[in-house]
Amino acid sequence: MMIRELRRLFLLCIVIATITNSLAFAQQTDKAAEKKPTEEKKPTAEEKARQRENSLRALAKQLNVGPGATIADIGAGKGRDTWVFADIVGERGKVFAEEITEKNTKAIEEELEKRKLPQVHVVLGNSTSPALPDDLVDMAFMHRVYHHVAKPKEMLQAIWKSLKPGGYLVIVDQRRGTLTDWGPRADREKKHFWIAETTVVRDARENGYEFVQYADEDWYSKDPFVLVFRRPTDADAPGGDPDVASALDAETAKLLTPPKDKAHKRVALVALGEGRKLVGPLLNATPCEAVDIVLEEWATQKDERPPLPEGIEMPSVLTEKGDPKLGPEPLDAVYFLDTYHLLFHGPTLLAKLHERLGPSGVVYIMDRQSPKPIPHREASHRRMIAPETVREEMAAAGFALLRESPRPAKDRFLLIFGKAKADKAEEDAAPGN
Repeated sequence: MMIRELRRLFLLCIVIATITNSLAFAQQTDKAAEKKPTEEKKPTAEEKARQRENSLRALAKQLNVGPGATIADIGAGKGRDTWVFADIVGERGKVFAEEITEKNTKAIEEELEKRKLPQVHVVLGNSTSPALPDDLVDMAFMHRVYHHVAKPKEMLQAIWKSLKPGGYLVIVDQRRGTLTDWGPRADREKKHFWIAETTVVRDARENGYEFVQYADEDWYSKDPFVLVFRRPTDADAPGGDPDVASALDAETAKLLTPPKDKAHKRVALVALGEGRKLVGPLLNATPCEAVDIVLEEWATQKDERPPLPEGIEMPSVLTEKGDPKLGPEPLDAVYFLDTYHLLFHGPTLLAKLHERLGPSGVVYIMDRQSPKPIPHREASHRRMIAPETVREEMAAAGFALLRESPRPAKDRFLLIFGKAKADKAEEDAAPGN
């Protein structure tokens, strides 16, 4: 009897344990299901094509490019976008479907024969020019083509000439932000290296284009950047930034010079454009050890360096995701001269500079003033930034404003920061006192 009862008790324990384990497993499964994100249904090829078409139509509408306009589809491939553009401009307009190989132009021509679209014209271009008529195009469009351009100066200037005054160049490519694929420019035509939006903006501005906007918020996919540039209405030839900051002279350097009893021993310079012209006068007035920080936001090759002023020698470092990789030596001052607006990796760079800056060190930020606060990405492309944006970002990085200096020029501001809240001694040491 006792043995039978023990057997029943043993079986009951097994049943209870099995049920408990099953409930625990079910609970874990439910929790895992709750944590597992819902997988988004990937769009079909047909849905993607429709989304892309909608993006093209929205872009053309935004730029007021419609019936009767002329569009150049540069690097048209097999004409996927060409047919959309043909519908946008209608029979009164023109679409140039350009490619650089006869194989591709022949493929477009064969499809064109089926579609019977008299507004489409197939063009055989080359590596340096799309071979388009001058002063005719309302919008030139390049979709994931620009990263293959090995000679940007020649290509951009040729496109510039084909645009009407006020005509647009739209570049869709990737990656957003700064370069990560540092492949040689000469190799880009035959090999695949993604470009960066910072490189495209620099190329375009240096070859005569105005930056208009970035338009990727409405693009059908989230990976690319969509940059819109314009041929100025008052320029006769390409070449040179049409929207440059005002000139600076050696007198401006005096605003950056510390009192003689507070002379710097070691400084870091982040200077470009007109700001770079101040490097010579500044270092001649206050001789000291200096390091040149070259921003990856500017460089298009890892070995690219802006020229140093005559008679000035100093080592240079290229930032890497914002890190200038400075040595352990402390800094007495950091100068951002017409460069702060470029920062895409500002938090990292400022944190590294904060580490190296001595207790009484100062940071000078001279830049072109934006009339209103704009996102830092837009500030980078427009080459200007609002002082209040600088103050907010510097405060977040652990710096305090020591003083706002008199304007170095009508379009510039100059802010001077320290590592901590300014005390009387620091204010007295700041330039201008």
